[in-house]
Formats: sequence, C-alpha cells, structure tokens
Amino acid sequence: MLDRSYLIICVFALIAMFGGGLIGLYVARALPEHHLTKESGAVVKLAAAIVASLTSLVLALMLSAANGAYSVNAGIVTKLGADIVQLDHLLRAYGPEASGARDSLRAYAEHKSEELFPANPPPRVDARVSADLLDRLADSIMSLDLPDRRHTALAGQALSLTNQIYAERWLLWENPGTTVPTPFLFVLIFWLFLVYLSFGVFAPPNLTVVASLFLSSLAVTGAIFLILQLGDPMHHSWLRISGEPLQRAMSEIGRP
Repeated sequence: MLDRSYLIICVFALIAMFGGGLIGLYVARALPEHHLTKESGAVVKLAAAIVASLTSLVLALMLSAANGAYSVNAGIVTKLGADIVQLDHLLRAYGPEASGARDSLRAYAEHKSEELFPANPPPRVDARVSADLLDRLADSIMSLDLPDRRHTALAGQALSLTNQIYAERWLLWENPGTTVPTPFLFVLIFWLFLVYLSFGVFAPPNLTVVASLFLSSLAVTGAIFLILQLGDPMHHSWLRISGEPLQRAMSEIGRP
C-alpha cells in the first residue's frame, strides 16, 4: 500500500514548480520594460542559480541518505534469512533432540515474514509475538542436553546465531528508514517554486517553454517521490525491500 501523504506532497511540489513557471510567464507580461533588461535578467538568473545549486545539493544528499537506508535494511533482511537457514542446519545436525527448537525457529520465521512483509490487505500481526517466539527458541537451545563435545559445540554455535538474529531484529526495529521532516520538505518546495518563477519571468510565452517547464517539474517531482519511497522501505512503499530471502529461508527450513 502507498501512503497517501506521499502523493499529496508530490502533487503539491508539481503544482508549486509548474505553477511558479506559469506565474513567471504572466508576471513578465505585466512588468515594466525597464524591469526586463539584460542587466536585470543577469541578476535574477544569478540569484536563481544560487538557489538551484543549493536545491540540487540538498536533493542529492537526501537521495543518497534514503538509498543508504534502503540498502542497509535490505542487507539486514538478507542476513536474517541466511542466519535462519544456518541455524536450522546446526539444529538438524544436533539430532532429534533439537526438533522442538527447529519448530520454534520455523514458527518465528513464518511470523517474522508476515510482520515484515504483510499481504495485501495486511493481516493483524503483533510484533511482540515474534519476540516471544524468539525467546522460546533461545530457551529451547539452552535447554538442550550436552552429552559430548560435538553437541556442546553445535549448541554453542546455535546460541551464537540466535543472538545474531536478536541483533538483526532490533536493527530492523531501530533503523526503519529515513524520515524527511515535513517543514523541511515545504522549504525545499518553496526553493523550487522560486527557481521556476525566475525561469518563467525571462522565458518567451510559447508552448515549447510551457512543455519544458512541465516536464522538468515532473522530473523533479519524481526525484522527491523516489526519496520518500526509498526512505520508507518497510512500510507504505512501492519500492519495498524484497521478502525473497525470508521466503527462501522458510522453504529451506521447512524440509525435514
């Protein structure tokens, strides 16, 4: 599902930029001739270039931060799937005594997959349940008998992997993505409005100019939309992180 607030922000940005260009075209026709001299145009274009440079720098930094958050979360999900498979292999090697721990691991993997990657419409999944299942898994591993050095080593490695899964759970909890403050977005859109207003003031009023203003406004709006989507990869986003690593993990641990 897509957060409606993202669409509202993007539509507002598109209207602000394209509207600023149209306002500039209209204002140019109402201004006295001495306001439209080459000297005036040079000053306005220089001021607009400063704002445009600042805006492009901020957009680039925002896009880099959002992409970084997306990559980090995708890496955590992949690592979680790999650790689940490795832990299941260790419990399988331990023997039939670890069947209860394997059942707890399968239950945790299924619930965690539903929590992170819900269906559409999403079911009601309590995040606390996955934490309880993980606690039950750790208790099952710590309750295993250790008849010899081999079983002791397997149980130790299994408990270490369980601790890593705990860490990955909290990393996904503490690092959901990047959130752009709404006032900051409106300031950025205001900068873009000023830039497009300056474009329109000294542009000839023809269809080519209007089309160029609209298409460039649409392109910048797409960048803002991409930043918002990448910054929210675990929730209401078209660019959600793939749940394929967890699906493959569940398929692997599902075999006897």
